[in-house]
Parts: sequence; structure tokens; C-alpha cells
Amino acid sequence: MSLSKESQEYHLTPHGWVEGTFKGDALGGRTEVPTPDDRVLTVLCYDERSSSYSEPFFYDQVAWEADDKDAIRRLQRKFGQRPDWFGYKLMKK
Repeated sequence: MSLSKESQEYHLTPHGWVEGTFKGDALGGRTEVPTPDDRVLTVLCYDERSSSYSEPFFYDQVAWEADDKDAIRRLQRKFGQRPDWFGYKLMKK
């Protein structure tokens, strides 16, 4: 069981990556954000820590994707494969 597990939704839309609902230990536990109607992809980004001394573990998963795979690929080429998320910046180091 983890000490802390937080998730942040990101939705890929024709306007770029849009931040969605946050769930976790910070910010009062949950910040609800309506899902955009024009999304083509939703990714959940996780930050998990097993103890107060452990390094954070960052990972993601696709939570939803539209049937139109060409639209997903086109928007990912334009706005990036994944959102500009803090955990990705640390994972790349």
C-alpha cells in the first residue's frame, strides 16, 4: 500500500492538452473538472510514493481514446505525445 498516490487527468483536444480532474492527498483530495466534449484522448498521470523517504514513482495510462485514431495521431503530432506534466520532466532526467 502506498503512502501517497495522486492522479491528474489530461485530455487531448483540438486546442491542445487540457488539465482535468485531480485526485489525491494534496489540494483537499479532489478537484473535479468537467471532461471536454471535444477530447480525443484522456491520459491519467500518477505520482506514487511508498514512504516519506522513497523516491516518487511516476507513470501514466490511457483512460479513454476516441475511435478516430487519425485525429489522435494528428493532434499528438501538433501538441505532443503526452501532456507537459511535472512527472514526465522528472522521468526524463
